Order: sequence, then C-alpha cells, then structure tokens
Amino acid sequence: MSDTVVAAVVLAAGSSTRLGQPKQLLPVDGYPLLSRTLDAVRASSLEPRILVLGGYAGEIRQTVRMNDFVIVENPDFRDGQASSLKAGIQALPDTVDGAVVVLGDQPLIEPWLLDRLRSLFDPSRHSAVRPRYADGPGNPALLAKRLFPDLLQLEGDIGARDILRENANRIAEVDHTHRTAPRDVDTIDDYGAFLLDWSSSGAPDVPRYCQRCGAEVHFRDIHSRLRPACPQCGFIYFFDPKIAVAVLIEIDGKVVMHKRAGEPGRGKWTFPSGFVDRGEVVIEAAAREVEEEVGLQLDNLRLFNVYSRPGETVVLVVFTASAYGQTPQAGDESTEVRLCSPGDLPELAFPRDEQIVADWLAARDA
Repeated sequence: MSDTVVAAVVLAAGSSTRLGQPKQLLPVDGYPLLSRTLDAVRASSLEPRILVLGGYAGEIRQTVRMNDFVIVENPDFRDGQASSLKAGIQALPDTVDGAVVVLGDQPLIEPWLLDRLRSLFDPSRHSAVRPRYADGPGNPALLAKRLFPDLLQLEGDIGARDILRENANRIAEVDHTHRTAPRDVDTIDDYGAFLLDWSSSGAPDVPRYCQRCGAEVHFRDIHSRLRPACPQCGFIYFFDPKIAVAVLIEIDGKVVMHKRAGEPGRGKWTFPSGFVDRGEVVIEAAAREVEEEVGLQLDNLRLFNVYSRPGETVVLVVFTASAYGQTPQAGDESTEVRLCSPGDLPELAFPRDEQIVADWLAARDA
C-alpha cells in the first residue's frame, strides 16, 4: 500500500565473539561490510531508518557513513539479539505501520526485495511479510506494528521467530525461491563463503568452480590474504585490479561536480570518473569521461595522484584540469552539474572524494 509507512531497523550491535574482530568492519570490495548493508537499505524506499549499534560502536562510527540513519546505541547488546531488536523498535516514531528488520551482516539483500515487502504489506491484514527462499522463509522480515508489544517482551539471543510462528495465518510471503537465504557472517569460514557469494554477484571474474578440475572454489588465507583457490587441485586464482580515472576540474576557483544518475552513489555528487577500457590510454579515458558526463572538452589534463588501498579492487588515477570559458552540462550519466566551492561540497558519492579534494587543496596552497 503506497501510503503505508514502513521503517528499516538494521541490527548491527553484535560483539563478533566467534570471529574475534568486528564483522561490521570486514572489508567487502573496499568498503566495510556494514556499509554495504546500509547502501542496500538506502537504495530502498524504507523510511525512517534506524541503526542499532553496540559492540565496537566507536570504531563503527569512525569508519562507516551513517549520517542518514538514526543511530541507537544498545547498552545491553551482550544480552543478545532481542535487546537490540527492542532498542530499534523503541526508537521508531508512532507514525510507522511496520518495520523491516535487517541484519547488519547480510549486505546481499536486494533493495527491490525490501520494496516488495513494503508494497505487499497491508496493516489491516498482515502481521508480517517475509521472503521465501529456496531453503525456506528467511530474513529480512517486515513486522507489523501490532507485533511491537510482543517484540518488546523478548529476552535473550533470539529474534521474532516464535512470535511469527504464533501469527502464521497472518503472514504474507514474497516468492524469492530463485536463490537461497543470505548467509550470516559469524566465523572466518562464513566470511570466506560470503566473499564467494558477493563475488558471484558483484565481481564475476571470481569463479564459482575451478577452471582446471571443476571442484567448487573456496577462499583460503594465502600470502596474508583471502584468495580464491581450488581445494582439490590447489590452483590459486590471482586477479588484476580495475583501473579507474577521475578528473578534478577547476573553473573560476570552483570544482565541477555532477550528481550521479546510477549506482553506485545514485543521487550523490562526484567528479567526472569511470573505468578505463582494456587497450585504452589512461589519459584519453579521463578526457572521454569528462566529455560524456559534463560535456567539457579538455586538452590540459595533468596527472595529480594515484589512489590504491588494501582490500580495494580499483586503482584510481586522478587528473586535474581547468576549463575556463566553458560551461559544463549534464550528460547521460548525470542528472545535474554544479560548480562547487571546495570548502562547501554537497553529499559525496564515494569516501575517496573528500580525500582527493583535501589533497588537491593542500597541493594548491603549497
């Protein structure tokens, strides 16, 4: 129902006792695992958005962008998941009709699935809406407001399973049987298996099966990194990084920024940027991206810096240029172009963007 108010409650308060380190901050293709989950929620229509923290809350606050979530710290997180669920429910405004409970260690949830749960939900008929996977019903589940009093009575390391069982005749299900339920990341083995799942969705160059003997590929700790390797024949897969370019363009002391029309970073601002095609000269790729995204033709590109960090699959080559006398215009991959003061930037699409501007200002002032 389009006028139904459905919130998101992300539970990320666990202390990761079995893993021995904060799973919320495990690297997933250059970003913390929790950041990937929050991005999936951001791409949905669920509002308001509540994030429940507990263990490692200080480190998470310093590392993960969460400015568009209401943050709730659960002092009783060691008592189990029920305490975090209650903290999230108590933080919801009275205007909500229900809430989708999202586990912070399941970033493979699809935003369209979250929206499908909301669109199917009828508060007058349903106590809950949940997906049905190939291996049965699972998370995330939309819990109706009528269940909140019962949820607030829960104790221990349990979720809403028993309450849902008692309301089985009022549960609607979304058919999601084309895939299995997303796995939790509780141990290092879970993390390795999750990386395979992530790779099959977001990095297709990582094989599911060994190209030599056909055995299922696993991730192993090799040379101090988790790498895909065949447990049967021992073959180790090494992959080249992707090369991307970005261009910081100055016009009258301001920086050319464009609002992204697609993911990642839809609706946020960044510099003209993109991937280098195989066989393409890097500086020519930079000029091409500028023309495609903001309509400027540049012949004065200068290499500024190269950004490469542990765990990232992309090496970013940054150029600078000036475009005096030209007017930037939005291209097919942009919805808006703006000249921004370096000290007053809009919401940026990528964590690296702020660093690029800071480095550029420092070099200019020097």
